[in-house]
Amino acid sequence: MSRMWNSGSEGVPVAGRMSRDFRSAAEFAEARGLYAALFGLNGHVFAARSLCGHASNEAVFFIGQSFEGGLDSAPVSRLYQMRRGDHSPERLNDAETRQICLAPDGQVLAVAYAGGQPGVDRIEIRSDGEGTAVADVPGRIELIDWSPDGRRLLLVVAGTGADLAGIHGGYAQKQKTDAPAWLPEIGWGEGEDLWRRIWLWDLKADPAPLTSAPVNVWEASWCGADKIAAVTSDDHGEGSWYAAKLSLIDAKSGSVRLLHTPRDQIGVPRGSPDGARIAFIQAFCSDRGLVAGQLSILDPADGELAIVPTNSIDVTSIEWRSATSLHIAGIRGHETVVADYDVFGAGVTERWSATELTCGEWAPSSVPVGAAGSLFIAEAYDRAPFLAELADGELRAIASLMAPDARSAMAGRGKAEPFSWRAADGLEIQGWLVRPPVAGLTPLLVDIHGGPISSHRNRWMARTRSAPLLVSRGWTIFFPNPRGSTGRGDAFARAVQGDMGGADAGDILSGIDALVGEGMVDPDRVAVTGTSYGGFMSAWLPTRSDRFAAAIPISPVGDWYSQHRTTQIPEFDALMLESSPWEEGGAYFARSPAFYRQLKSVPTLVMAGGIDKSTPPGQALECHFAALRSGSQSALATYPNAGHSLRGYPEYIDTAARIVWWLDTYVGGPSAATI
Repeated sequence: MSRMWNSGSEGVPVAGRMSRDFRSAAEFAEARGLYAALFGLNGHVFAARSLCGHASNEAVFFIGQSFEGGLDSAPVSRLYQMRRGDHSPERLNDAETRQICLAPDGQVLAVAYAGGQPGVDRIEIRSDGEGTAVADVPGRIELIDWSPDGRRLLLVVAGTGADLAGIHGGYAQKQKTDAPAWLPEIGWGEGEDLWRRIWLWDLKADPAPLTSAPVNVWEASWCGADKIAAVTSDDHGEGSWYAAKLSLIDAKSGSVRLLHTPRDQIGVPRGSPDGARIAFIQAFCSDRGLVAGQLSILDPADGELAIVPTNSIDVTSIEWRSATSLHIAGIRGHETVVADYDVFGAGVTERWSATELTCGEWAPSSVPVGAAGSLFIAEAYDRAPFLAELADGELRAIASLMAPDARSAMAGRGKAEPFSWRAADGLEIQGWLVRPPVAGLTPLLVDIHGGPISSHRNRWMARTRSAPLLVSRGWTIFFPNPRGSTGRGDAFARAVQGDMGGADAGDILSGIDALVGEGMVDPDRVAVTGTSYGGFMSAWLPTRSDRFAAAIPISPVGDWYSQHRTTQIPEFDALMLESSPWEEGGAYFARSPAFYRQLKSVPTLVMAGGIDKSTPPGQALECHFAALRSGSQSALATYPNAGHSLRGYPEYIDTAARIVWWLDTYVGGPSAATI
């Protein structure tokens, strides 16, 4: 843990400030107590993903997350089953579960989980609650998909040295070794363990690889019984995803045929059961795994491509309900929407939409059940996740995942409200507010999302770092969705390209002005935070405006030149800045926070992960340096074993506690408010 520095001292440490070991601090105890109550401990399932079910089967399956003990280690992911009408999930395994997929007949479940030895995952077939077949695969199984006839499984397997996407930590996988700790790590930028491949398993012989280098497979699904639709690139580097293409792979020979070279990025390829169509999403994107945009359908026989109108929904999830009907989920402004699309001209039928709830872990997702139903995990800022089934237009809660003490812990911590305002050029901008139960002016924390091609939604408070802690102390939390955010169409998302830190920064500042103008917040007590792109913006805004009383950049970018040369995704900054990292000046200089002094003294807490390859920790150091040389109090916290955005445990608890301490120390509580 770095030290706090005296304002304008150019490097003289001040004693008695934030300590390296923060566990004895009152703020840490408060944060630990709150999140323990929200999550529940000792095996309580507090969150879920990959929910799946079938009209012919009363059972639904999902991967549930729980803390086995305290919050000092990461939650575990396990396989669970629940029957409709029951209220208690049944745990079915004790292994770290990666993926699950229900066979087309709804009777057989495929489960991928961490194997018994490092670098090996296991795939298991379960029927009637029992394992019927099992096989080991070297690498990390990231995706599984049943063939339409239910006879074979497709696996997308990442090599043991492949990088993980930023939303999954943004670090390189490493295998344990008995070699001396002092030995250097040698990187060549190449190696068989860096590629992602398709493996096939007929449930009889051992699984076998179908593809090989130089074909890197990011995502794939069956397209009929003998072809595979895939998002591919000719390089394994994480940044090569930005130029990935749609390909058709022969399931016998592994030969690859290029189908479509997109203008931007693509994701979520889904081949129809009869092989006649491939649905996928095209969008201008900033993060692998966060693709939100245009629903596209391609005929693999003649290459004809159709962009489907979707009632202004930025689509994030697609699954075939039948050979001619697609089930989709996505974002439209403040709304989360679930719908169906008929390929024969009936268009989009919206099944459910809401601002009061959202669904999905990183983006809205839903799976079809029967002719018109669906399953998803729903939640809201003030409502813990629950298993939800949509049938006959009605949303029914199958089971709540709320911990025993969560309801009382959530009391008095606000609810998310849609908020809209006008930017300087008159464009409507949207976001969310969480307000405390106080009267009068409150301090304001602006929390900026990552991406920038992403968005804030009405997500459970436990997914927000420190927000519920601050709301209970009288703070208003502002979650803006400036230009570049999803849910507002292609042009709105694309507006950030070549202007990151320009109009989007103005959108955020105008949102603050609107809140001040409406008499909600104290103009002298405004702080800003965010991770990744939000970290960049948290370091950038104090160099553009004197509005801020504190800044807390997390996993930021400070210097786009050095970012380009040290990140796993150099293609990202080249795409977003539309400039050259090999030339003087341009956006690489003009939009680097570390090259500018803050406009006034802004107490700055910078936090980063030591193994982050998306925004390497040197970027945080540059932001810290710039804050110090601006004459500001600054502290730099680097967590040695943490990846991108500091979402692991106990780091998440520690960062939340430090945010509260920093804001209490340098901004203060709601002195003008009456609780």
